[in-house]
Amino acid sequence: MRRTMPTLTGSLIAGLALGVMTCISSTALAGRPVAQALAADRLAAKEPGATAENDENRTITIGGIGEVVRPADSMRTSIGVEVREKTLGAARDKAAGRSQAVLAALRGLAIPGLEIRTVDISLSPIRESHVPHEEITEPRIIGYSASSQLSVALRGASPAELQAAGSRILQAALASGANDVGGLEFFLSDRTDARRSALAAAVQDAQANAKAVAKAANVRIVDLRSISVVQQERSAFAQQMKGLGGADGFSVEPGSIRVTSAVTVRVTFAPSP
Repeated sequence: MRRTMPTLTGSLIAGLALGVMTCISSTALAGRPVAQALAADRLAAKEPGATAENDENRTITIGGIGEVVRPADSMRTSIGVEVREKTLGAARDKAAGRSQAVLAALRGLAIPGLEIRTVDISLSPIRESHVPHEEITEPRIIGYSASSQLSVALRGASPAELQAAGSRILQAALASGANDVGGLEFFLSDRTDARRSALAAAVQDAQANAKAVAKAANVRIVDLRSISVVQQERSAFAQQMKGLGGADGFSVEPGSIRVTSAVTVRVTFAPSP
């Protein structure tokens, strides 16, 4: 009986000591943020001795640019008339007559899908440009200006259709009395596909740049941490309108549209083995 008691006492002491150690270990673990502990575990699995702190320091941040080219499928232009007369009524009536003639000429082209809308009508006085310094009165009105502006657009057409329609629109407008014709602007009616392709190309370019930097620094890329779009896509609108080209009148070339996107990627790296 005397021999058994020390053995039991030793077992109890050992059990209590183990319990205290377990409590201390559990308390210490509870004080660590769960996310930090998990991150450290993942890093240790990838690279012995790695920590969350040196993982944050071992990063490469670099950009990439993607660009795609698509043939234009739409165009727009502005067509207007401006007249000047001595009276307001005369200026208004003359501008209205010319505007109606231009509108009738454009509609007479019977181009499928052609969009025509009025975007501006204005009447304004014309004042004397020179007033003697000794006079303090308002400059004298010497006439009136009246103008009307139309927006003309064609969407979802082939390059050949745009080329033919553009030339016909310009000729019809000038022949019917328009004297304020803007250049033809060619664009994409829907940039969604081009934008996504440009973004994909930008990501690939950024990843290739990161690999090139890692190779030059003799390190290896471990993980992709983030990707951010640094700007919205840019579209280079083609604006091409050549001058009079002999008997055929205006020569129009739709050209191509360039859509560009840019991204920034951040990757972590580790020393090469």
